Amino acid sequence: MLNYKSRAVITCIAGLFIVALTFCSCGSNKEKNPEKKVVNDTISNELSLLNAAIKANPKEISPYLERAKYYAHHNKFNEALADVNVALDMDKKNPDAFIALSEVYLYSGKTQRALDAVKEARGLAPSDADVDVASARIYLMMSDYKQTFNALREALKKDPQNADAYFIGGLANEEMGDTVKAIDSYQNTVARNSKHYDALKQLGVLFSIKHDPMAIDYLRNAAHVRPKAPEPLYILGMFYQDNNEPDKALSVYQEILQVDSTFKLAQYNTGYVYLVYKQEFDKAIESFNRALKLDPEYVDAMYNRGYAKELSHNYSGARSDYEQVLRMKTNNDNAVKGLNRLDALTK
Repeated sequence: MLNYKSRAVITCIAGLFIVALTFCSCGSNKEKNPEKKVVNDTISNELSLLNAAIKANPKEISPYLERAKYYAHHNKFNEALADVNVALDMDKKNPDAFIALSEVYLYSGKTQRALDAVKEARGLAPSDADVDVASARIYLMMSDYKQTFNALREALKKDPQNADAYFIGGLANEEMGDTVKAIDSYQNTVARNSKHYDALKQLGVLFSIKHDPMAIDYLRNAAHVRPKAPEPLYILGMFYQDNNEPDKALSVYQEILQVDSTFKLAQYNTGYVYLVYKQEFDKAIESFNRALKLDPEYVDAMYNRGYAKELSHNYSGARSDYEQVLRMKTNNDNAVKGLNRLDALTK
C-alpha cells in the first residue's frame, strides 16, 4: 500500500521546523524573529520527477496517486482530485486510491468526506493495516487522540511492522506534549523503515531542539533519502549555528546552495553567520544581496544588510536599507532603532 501522510503530519512537522528556523534580525540587542514560512524552493524539481514517472508509466496507478499527494500537500485540490479520478478510472476497486482520496479531502478540510473515503477503502480491504492508519490520520487532524490511538492499535494488530502507524503515533504524542514517547515512536518508525524521510527529519528536529549531536546523523540520513530536499540540511546548518560552530554551518549552507542556489533561507543564513559570528561584513552583504535578489520583499535580509553596512561605516547605505524596511513593514522596531542609531552617530 502507498504511504500517505495527513495534513496533521505536515502541520506538526512545519511547526517544529519553524521552531528550528528561529534566527535573529540583528540589531544592537540581537533580537530574535522567527521566519514565518518555509519557501517551497524545491517544488519544481519534485513535480518534474512526478511528471516524468507518469510519462514513463502512464498506465500505472501509483504515480498518479503520488502526484495527487503532492498536489494535496500544496493546496492544489482540483489537480489532486483529477489524478485520483484517473486512478479510479483505471481501477474502481483500488483501496489505495480511496486512501489517497481521503487525504485530499483531509487537506481541504472535508473531514467527513475523508472518513467516507476511508470507509470505502475498508470495504475493499478490511484486513489492510494502512486503512486503519488512514483513519488515525483523520482523527489526529481532529485532535481526537483516543480514536487516533485506537485506530493505530488496530493497524499494528494487523501489521506489527507498519512504520507509518508508529509515525502517526509519534505525531500524536508530540501534539500531546510527550516528546519522550514521540522520539520512541519515531525511532520505532525508522527501525521498521530506515528510509522514512519524515521520521528521520522529525528526529533531527527534536534532537536539534535538545542540542543533542544525535540530530546530525538523523538529518544526514534524511538528506540522503531526499538529496534534492533542502530542509534536513537547513535544520543541520541551524544546529551547527545554534551550537556555535559557524564554519560547519557555512559548509552545510553551501551544500544546499550547490544543489539549489534559489533556496533563500540558506543565502540569508550564510549572511547572518558572516555578520554575527565572523564579523565579515562584506561577505554578509553579498549573501543578503543574493537573498534579496530571490525575494526583494525579504524584510530580515534587508534589515541585516543595512546593519552590516552600518557596522562597515556605510551609514548612507544603511539608512537607505532601514528606510526600505519601513516601506515594506511600517513601524518595524529594528529599523526604527537602526535609524535612531544612525541619527546619533551622524550628529
